[in-house]
Amino acid sequence: MGSLHRHSVRSRWSIFARLQAGVALLALPVAALAQDAAPATGADTGGLEDIVVTAQKRSESLQRTPLAISAVSADTIETRRITDASMLSSVAPSLSTTTGPSSKGHLIVQIRGIGESEPILTADSPVGMYVDGVIVGRSTGAIFELVDLERIEVLRGPQGTLYGRNTTGGAVNLIIKKPSDEFGVEMVGSYGNRGYWQGRGSIDTGEIGDSGFKAKISYLHKQADGYVDNLNAKDSRDPGAYNTDAVRVALAYDRGGDFRFNYAFDWAETNAVAAMAQITVANQNVIDYFSQSAALGGSAFIGPDRNRRSSATPDVTGTFDRSMSHVATAEVDLGPDTMFRSITGFRTWRNKISNTDLDNNSGLVGNVNLPVAGVRPVALFGANNDRRQHQFSQEINLIGQIGSSVEYVAGAYFFTEEARETNPQFFTLLLPPAFGGVMNRTSVNDYRTRNESKAIFGQATYHLTDDLSFTGGVRYTWDEKKLIQTSAIARQLSKNFSNFNYSATLTWQATPDIMTYARIASGYKAGGFNPRAINDGYDPETLTSYEWGVKSEFFDRRLRFNGTLFYMDLKDKQLNQFVAGSGGAASQTLNAGKADFKGVEIEVEALPFDGLRLNGSLGYVDRKFKELLAVDPTDNQEKDYASIGQFSYSPSTTANVGAQYSINDVAGGTLSIRADYTYKSKVHYNVLPGAPFARFDADIAAPGYGLIDGRITLADVAVGGGEATFTLWSKNLTNKVYRASGIDFTSFGYAINIYGEPRSYGFDVKFKF
Repeated sequence: MGSLHRHSVRSRWSIFARLQAGVALLALPVAALAQDAAPATGADTGGLEDIVVTAQKRSESLQRTPLAISAVSADTIETRRITDASMLSSVAPSLSTTTGPSSKGHLIVQIRGIGESEPILTADSPVGMYVDGVIVGRSTGAIFELVDLERIEVLRGPQGTLYGRNTTGGAVNLIIKKPSDEFGVEMVGSYGNRGYWQGRGSIDTGEIGDSGFKAKISYLHKQADGYVDNLNAKDSRDPGAYNTDAVRVALAYDRGGDFRFNYAFDWAETNAVAAMAQITVANQNVIDYFSQSAALGGSAFIGPDRNRRSSATPDVTGTFDRSMSHVATAEVDLGPDTMFRSITGFRTWRNKISNTDLDNNSGLVGNVNLPVAGVRPVALFGANNDRRQHQFSQEINLIGQIGSSVEYVAGAYFFTEEARETNPQFFTLLLPPAFGGVMNRTSVNDYRTRNESKAIFGQATYHLTDDLSFTGGVRYTWDEKKLIQTSAIARQLSKNFSNFNYSATLTWQATPDIMTYARIASGYKAGGFNPRAINDGYDPETLTSYEWGVKSEFFDRRLRFNGTLFYMDLKDKQLNQFVAGSGGAASQTLNAGKADFKGVEIEVEALPFDGLRLNGSLGYVDRKFKELLAVDPTDNQEKDYASIGQFSYSPSTTANVGAQYSINDVAGGTLSIRADYTYKSKVHYNVLPGAPFARFDADIAAPGYGLIDGRITLADVAVGGGEATFTLWSKNLTNKVYRASGIDFTSFGYAINIYGEPRSYGFDVKFKF
């Protein structure tokens, strides 16, 4: 056993060494170009801006942070029209985001092939979503309006030391703008196709007298009609329509002394109609049975279609999401080199979904045997949902340095949440006459969950020389999870978990412009329960990552090249196995086995000459299951399906390319033209493809696709006592047809897809005073 372990360790270090060599080869051509480059001086030379990030709990330059991290500023967020978390795919390599089926607020996010698509409230996402340092506990409520964003930071790979549990894939930090020191007013109005319009305004008070207090108040309203014509509903009730209001109040106190305080209140409410699901493929018996509807006095059946439909007669799937949060951050300087920080967060979320439609049909009738024989309303599948969640978190940090050689962060963390879901489902089950014939069935999933997590952690950086440093971190986590379920099974379950995570990073500042680092880090995704499954829960999954990267800038910061190579080893993977049967749409969660991930990430930004800005990124990950255990429903035996396993909702390749050209002194302002291209490779929606699990997987998989966005802006035009900016924009400029998600109802005899939004375009006007 010991020799096998030593062999495994040697193999991993061998892989790690090859990764190092690979990134070194990537860096060599660029480094060679820079041998005569002068030291970077940033904005003074008209180069790329130096973005300051807080990924390691302290402010530091993005280019001096030894992590695989991407960050974009407020200007970039506005330029790319990133308005909610589902639009983050263009921000970083190896990052993919989309909206879950039958929902406006469910975020499915994947980093390096690690993610979670299950919307049940007991399922944890392995990618942490944070707003001003406070985690958003449930991915089902993680899509909300991003009002007044200052910066987005995407940390790729496990962040188990400083961020803790459920960050095996990485973390996304959304940092909101703080109140300004000066008085200011900003107003934005937008109008676009499909009834889109937006109004947004904010007021900065500046410092009130000499009190040290300042405030910022922001309000947003936006709405749009849907992008599939429901022939039975008005445009504002078409699939994809929404109506959103959001308010943010930020307060800050800072008189330049030892104490600083920030508080933020956010409230958002969205009434929407879920994007339409349409049947892509179905068994002939399903088609034959539901096609009788019109002859029996019901609506005509709309059958399978492998192309995006522009019209249909679905049920109106109304969705309602309301979130409210409070975040308070206090900082106290305990000395010239030590600071104490407290981050307190409270968040509530409420969600209702009515008439979930997963077949683009309504008003169907058919001959039914049970529970009451005769011609009755029938449906392939439908559901309602009532969900709510509230959470409280408290984190404390001690941040400082010892002399000039040691910097440290130490802290403790507490998180608690309660959530509840009531989910009635209704569907028509086609069975042979010997088994009851055609049945209308209903089922209800009703449960509550209570979770608590505590942790202590620390990280320190020791500067061995001026150019060489070592960073080590540890974290210990205790988790307690409870499930109280009343139906479909009445039960109470409770489990405790604990885990130790670590990280170790060696950093070498080879030149003032080139930094390279090697990093080992571990992550932990908590275990838990699946209320749709009959088993008594599942255990945590763990991941260890080996990473080597280079960060470099050349030619007075006119060229930036960052590259990363990584190898990740995942154990005890939590597999959600979807099962649609006589009890409704269900799933079971198992610790299915092992997988490894090998990949490369590249980010490039350049200013070839004044006025032209280029950026590009590429992420590629080679995923492979080493073990994938699942229960074969035909014989109820557990088998290893590693040879056919797939990573659902996860593209192997992501890429983004952007170009912007600006011309000064045009009509009193600056004219800029920008185009962005974002690419995702093929995506599957099932871990286990083919019969008997997901026999329609190949039919509903999303082929690789690329989207082009365009923007023309005339900025900083003097108007009265302020400035105005005028923008023409388009998303999905070429009207690309692409599949955003899919569900395989193999046991029901059909499968569906949800298609992404077609071309949209509009006009923005912004005034600043």
